[in-house]
Amino acid sequence: MLSPTQLTWSVVIPTYQRPTILLRCLRLLAAQTLPPKEIIIVDASPAWEISRMQIMQTLAAATPNIQWYHIPAQRLSSAAQRNQGIELATSEVIFLIDDDSFMYPDCAAEVMQVYAQDTAHQIAGVMPALEFIPSDQTIEVSPTPTSFSLIHTLAKKWRVVQGELRSKAKHLIGDDNIFIPYDFSFPQYHLPESLKSLAAHPVPMMHGARMSYRREILQQVRFEECLERYAVNEDNDVCYRASRLGILVQALNAKICHIEAPIARVSRFTATALWGLNQAVLHCFHSPDLLRFKKLFWRLLWRRLFTQSLKDLLERRWSLPSTRGIWFVLRHCEEIFAKTPAELRRWYPEFQRTALKM
Repeated sequence: MLSPTQLTWSVVIPTYQRPTILLRCLRLLAAQTLPPKEIIIVDASPAWEISRMQIMQTLAAATPNIQWYHIPAQRLSSAAQRNQGIELATSEVIFLIDDDSFMYPDCAAEVMQVYAQDTAHQIAGVMPALEFIPSDQTIEVSPTPTSFSLIHTLAKKWRVVQGELRSKAKHLIGDDNIFIPYDFSFPQYHLPESLKSLAAHPVPMMHGARMSYRREILQQVRFEECLERYAVNEDNDVCYRASRLGILVQALNAKICHIEAPIARVSRFTATALWGLNQAVLHCFHSPDLLRFKKLFWRLLWRRLFTQSLKDLLERRWSLPSTRGIWFVLRHCEEIFAKTPAELRRWYPEFQRTALKM
């Protein structure tokens, strides 16, 4: 059995105009109890060189044991940016996180423990468990609390409760990332005997803000680069195709917080529209039975038209952005289905830029 320190890991981070959040993410990465071999930032920001200078003069200079790469993105597309970073990575394991994903100090060590014990290479990918409070913003209770410290502590605890309530609400009225699998079912795996002593369990999919894969998996599965900018469903696509090659697991003792910072993201309308449009495009590329998918997809769209309308109203979004996003998909998905995969790869990037003003 390998020790986690006998395996190397790299991390790839696509970023766009969020230098302050990125710096916070990188500080926590550099402070891991098991440091990465490489930190690779693929930056689509117009002023990426300013951010690079700050990072290299501070964090990189203080961590000479880590190889730092901060490079300009060839395209503004998180999918293309991730592929660009993967090309540079040389480690056995590659983490793929967002610039607003904040790792707890032993997150990487816990994830690498899973890979180390999986000597038969049955595990394709490992996902850390989600926390609602970042590790650099932990809740502290003063021994003699003042009214201010008490309010501050209660406010932080309320953030945890809010996160849990949002998760339950999504489960009840529909998760924003519903994905129809290409084979219409998810592979069923059991945890290998070699991992049963660890706090880990198989999962059908992994969250795009907190993924890691064996390098050999990412040599076979890459992100679809016809998805522009904020590439909704890029993670579901890669996760599902990776799950055909091995087991995906969640490491329960590995902790990470994803704060979902809205800066430089697309609008709610655009994100909702991309959820549906991208899924239709990806199925045109990878589905073995497009006719069956279309029947399921139409039913899913009408159901989500109801759930997204309900969510818009409950959250007092009076312009109904999510509802309008689903209507946009309903109007345009037949245009997607009428094209061949080769035609889609040429047409779809421009359609996103013009029709959705990306």
